[in-house]
Amino acid sequence: MLSVAIALEPPAEVAAVRVVTQSCEEAIGAGRCPAAEDLAPATVVSWYALIRAADPGAPELTIEFHDRNASGTLIETRVMAFSERANPKSRWASVGAVIAAFVAARDGAGTPPPRPPPLPLPTPLPTVASPPPESLAWNADLALFAGPGLDHGAYRLGGLGRGYVALPGAPGVLGLLSLRYAERPGDLALTWWSASCGLGARLGGRTTRLSAELTGEFVFERLLISATDPLKSTPDDAAQNRLGGRLSVNLGLKLVSNLAWVAGAEATALRPSVAITVGHDDSGRAPAVGYAFSTGLRFSGGG
Repeated sequence: MLSVAIALEPPAEVAAVRVVTQSCEEAIGAGRCPAAEDLAPATVVSWYALIRAADPGAPELTIEFHDRNASGTLIETRVMAFSERANPKSRWASVGAVIAAFVAARDGAGTPPPRPPPLPLPTPLPTVASPPPESLAWNADLALFAGPGLDHGAYRLGGLGRGYVALPGAPGVLGLLSLRYAERPGDLALTWWSASCGLGARLGGRTTRLSAELTGEFVFERLLISATDPLKSTPDDAAQNRLGGRLSVNLGLKLVSNLAWVAGAEATALRPSVAITVGHDDSGRAPAVGYAFSTGLRFSGGG
């Protein structure tokens, strides 16, 4: 702790110095306000309080605060005035209180404030492994289908390949692509090639036993016609491109993990309708609206 040596100038009776040191130590602690004359030569103090009074009974005195000793740098000077009726002992006690206040002020300024306790480190959050990215869910159908090719006569028979991809973030919404080929038996050779693409919605999936989907497609179809003209006995070929749409409903029944049986029904609207005439004979018309039924196998992956 910092301390201050106290001396009177000119030297006065020892009792006055004892009153000053006692009053000072009562305020800031024992041993911190020794009389200068009691200090050993090697003693080091922080301040030296020199009290100058021309007469011990004078109503005014001066306190000089020096750095370490009487010849040290003058830090501060304080003047004290008393009434003539003041008790001498109370005067010296007041001087001791002023010196104590000086030491206490410097002691507080020189001592750094206690550091606040360190804040506790935040509890680390448990590391959560990010789930692996989901692979794209897909299906591939291989099926047979049958339906009217013309407005009368035998049905056309064919096969189809159809692929589905579940849209990212919406596994119940599908994008699809389909390719088809069909023929109609008989004297009139008719062949249908078609490609289509579209969107659909599915209920259920690989984790369910049964699934169902509704799809809508944009369709391009090419109809090939081959016949022999009975009047000329010469073969004749023709072709017609058609555009339109298809609406399908399919049901899937899971057989094993990645394999299901699938069956469906569809309605197709294509323009233009095609009237077929061989010679003078009306062979029929490929209608603008038709239907078909399909059945086959579905292979699943991803997801």
